[in-house]
Amino acid sequence: IYQKRLELRKDAKPFILHDGPPYANGKLHIGHALNKTLKDIIMKYKTMTGHYTRYIPGWDTHGLPIEHAVIKNTGLNRHEMAPLDLRNKC
Repeated sequence: IYQKRLELRKDAKPFILHDGPPYANGKLHIGHALNKTLKDIIMKYKTMTGHYTRYIPGWDTHGLPIEHAVIKNTGLNRHEMAPLDLRNKC
């Protein structure tokens, strides 16, 4: 459905939403749901008003938030570990 919608409006005025990644070093809360819901409403509105709407989700490709979460949740000291051991824990 998403691809079909993009094809049908490929020549329309573009509206592109770049969404940031969720944070791995914090707990999910109702604000995350509100944030995603509001963005979804905006995208649906722009689609219904004839725009070419691309949603581009963000990804944490560096892994640092995951490393922080592992250290916080396990109590490990990264300075006392080999980098490969820490990566395996992550």
